[in-house]
Amino acid sequence: MSVDELQAVTQARSVREIDDMATGLVSALLDVEPHDVEVHVDVQLPAEVAEAWREAGRLREQADEASRQAAELSRRAVRSLVSEQRVTQVDAAALLGISQQRVHQLAH
Repeated sequence: MSVDELQAVTQARSVREIDDMATGLVSALLDVEPHDVEVHVDVQLPAEVAEAWREAGRLREQADEASRQAAELSRRAVRSLVSEQRVTQVDAAALLGISQQRVHQLAH
């Protein structure tokens, strides 16, 4: 890894060591205590990895939104059956293929 501002380099054996190694390098070069050093590490992922991670995040957001919409539609369907159509919760459970407990949760 490099510390561009000081034109210095060091190595870390793992990603978890990067902060400590950078702090140690800056501390040694500037002759200050490590606790007086604040480093900000910028790790560059390979482009294909970064793109895959962004796409996965986008798809997770879409899935979360779809899940919220599905939950709202489920509540609406159960409430319509029970409140408007006057179907018992037992019958609503049988019609929808879910448990009576789930009908009760969705209805309230």
